[in-house]
Amino acid sequence: MKKYLKKSFIIGLSIMLMAVSTITAYAQNKSLSADGMTRMYEGEGFVRAEASPRGQLISSVQLELSEEGYHRLGIYSEVLCHVDMKKIKMSVTLQKYVDGSWTNVHRKDEEWLAEDYPELSMAIISYDLTGMSAGKYRLKGGYSVFELNGSLQEFKTVTTSSLTIN
Repeated sequence: MKKYLKKSFIIGLSIMLMAVSTITAYAQNKSLSADGMTRMYEGEGFVRAEASPRGQLISSVQLELSEEGYHRLGIYSEVLCHVDMKKIKMSVTLQKYVDGSWTNVHRKDEEWLAEDYPELSMAIISYDLTGMSAGKYRLKGGYSVFELNGSLQEFKTVTTSSLTIN
């Protein structure tokens, strides 16, 4: 009987150890905004906001501000739609923290039309700004999409956390 209990204990312990070793834990360095659909990422030299509204038209939005070296900022903005659109409008505004409030320092507006871009379901803006003075910066992106038949439109605004350049 002792032999049987000892074997059962060893087999049970072995099964438990195999089960414990297959449990995997993941960690991410991100925080969710109050609405729970926008993730903010911060790293050395960049800040990024990723929104997944999962609306009827907009699938996801990405907005990133990065320090490219010697007072140069990289700006990237993207909107991805579930279906082809009639029109996509995007506005990206760079803001600087001055005297206790955010001030607009640069703005870029773009518009894409289905007649110019067949199968228009995503749009991207990517550019660099040089000669930026030291300080705290952030990006604010505004996205408007219009369905092909004109019956639906959807809007989303996203703002990154701040990035300090020296």
